Amino acid sequence: MVLMGIGLLGGAAGTVLVTSFKSIDEQVGTNGSAAAAVLGIGLLVAAINPLGSIAWVRAGILYGLVVLIFEVISWLHGKSFHLGPVIFGLAFTLLLIASYPERKKLLPDRPSAATEAEPARSEPDEVREPEKAS
Repeated sequence: MVLMGIGLLGGAAGTVLVTSFKSIDEQVGTNGSAAAAVLGIGLLVAAINPLGSIAWVRAGILYGLVVLIFEVISWLHGKSFHLGPVIFGLAFTLLLIASYPERKKLLPDRPSAATEAEPARSEPDEVREPEKAS
């Protein structure tokens, strides 16, 4: 998954930052349209069960912010600024936040100081009875 993530980010960077990275998108096949299709499928799944698909809802929220950042970086590198995707992305980001049934769950829980001090245990300790001396 790490290599897939790096490949997708490299392909994305090639479209806005470093043109030498553009070959990653062409040679490795990190097609931006395919990545968008995966996000779209995930958002459709989240629409059916938003409480059970919180990761996809978070990804949809992140999408609007990433589109804004991409357009600003593209503009800073001399490319044209496209307002349509920014409006679409930010509008749906705000709509996802506003319409999510339990907004407080959109942000991951921060571990408390007591939780950080103790390592997590997957199984409770066994309770052993003391051995009887014979």
